[in-house]
Amino acid sequence: MTLKIDLDPQEEAWLAAQSAQQGVAPKDIVKQMIDEQLAPRMFASAYGSGHPAAPQNAAPTISAESAAAIAFLDARVAEDIAADAETKRKAEEELAEFKRSMNANRTATGERLVYP
Repeated sequence: MTLKIDLDPQEEAWLAAQSAQQGVAPKDIVKQMIDEQLAPRMFASAYGSGHPAAPQNAAPTISAESAAAIAFLDARVAEDIAADAETKRKAEEELAEFKRSMNANRTATGERLVYP
């Protein structure tokens, strides 16, 4: 099946950044995301969600707002907006701190980590 999907600029930026980062075509990124969403559901319908071999660490879904924020950050990294090495280093430190904070909050509430 072939689908045509209209993406807003933030979604397009995120997809382009993921494509560049992973070195695969955008269509392959979308296909992978669909496969990741369907696999746990298909397994559960075939074997039941309580089956011992059922996936326990399925990828978390994220909101459109979170996806937009991630796309923005990925686009900044992909476009290499940082002017010099020091600015790049600071931006990478800020991103690492952001990921640590997000994971700390999720750990405190018993949720799966967003950034494993």
